[in-house]
Amino acid sequence: MTSSGYDLSSQPDSEYLGPHGKIRYHKNERGIDICQYYWPATPGTQPKGILVLVHGHGGYLQFDWLKSQGLGRLCCYEGSLVARLNAAGFAVCGNDHRGAGRSGGLRCYCDCFQDYVGDVMQVARSCTTLGLPSFEPQLPLFLAGMSKGGCVALIAAIKEPAVFSGVICLAPMVSLEKVAKKGLNPYLRPLGALLSRLVPRARLLQASRNTLYPDLQEAYDKDPNCYHEPTRVRNAQEYLRATEWLTRHQGQLGAPLLVFHSEGDTMTDPEGSRRLVEQAKSTDKQFVAPPNMWHVLLKEPGHEQLELQILEWLDKRCTAPPQQQQQQQGQGQ
Repeated sequence: MTSSGYDLSSQPDSEYLGPHGKIRYHKNERGIDICQYYWPATPGTQPKGILVLVHGHGGYLQFDWLKSQGLGRLCCYEGSLVARLNAAGFAVCGNDHRGAGRSGGLRCYCDCFQDYVGDVMQVARSCTTLGLPSFEPQLPLFLAGMSKGGCVALIAAIKEPAVFSGVICLAPMVSLEKVAKKGLNPYLRPLGALLSRLVPRARLLQASRNTLYPDLQEAYDKDPNCYHEPTRVRNAQEYLRATEWLTRHQGQLGAPLLVFHSEGDTMTDPEGSRRLVEQAKSTDKQFVAPPNMWHVLLKEPGHEQLELQILEWLDKRCTAPPQQQQQQQGQGQ
């Protein structure tokens, strides 16, 4: 049962949507209601671009991307990266994955990893058709994914290269080779396909815990809207399949790419992210290894610097150089 401080249904809309945000529900192809969030650029600013956010395993969009208010309270818009993006002229949107947050479906379960990609693509394709301010179709569209959401974002960008102008990843789930060698995983992995068919919803695989910042682990543990049980068999198998597909196809990624991954991450593999950046065919790509961090990069000490880098990176790719601006103006006269 959800405690009152963590009750999503009773939280005032303005607390997580800010003064201008909107929420809507979309029934996907499996009949599941997917909760979608839209935060327009701050009125009075010049719209520069649109950023689609993707959250990670076990969390939900609000928990991963908005600002923590401490134990017993849900994350909020004020003071968050989303608010900073809006103030800088960026419209922001995203969704709770099926089985997460305000979306419907069995908690933290998917039949196929591509289902996550499809739900995100629905938000990306429809955000400019809803008549929302600053979600303008001519603006560049970017993806930003965290952990599992990074894998979702990268697969979407590879499969739909014409849609996106760039990808930002924070500790993305690119490789699961290290995870596959821990605990019982080496013994369960050969049985993964069979177990996925026989007992797809069974909960068997435990995730790593944040021992570097136990206060952040406690914040996750205390929020009943997060998923605290072992990973379901079907999800574990689909995560493995998705990362294997991504590893085979990462050389096709041509979009501008910014990847943050700490060397101390024990949840996802930083070496996999390094290989991704090395092998992507994009000529505009950067790998950042933030020091003294673990996996929850937007909540750990030093996150302000990461947020500044994200804002600067986006701004540079949405603002034409003066010479190019003059040429564009001349062509329009």
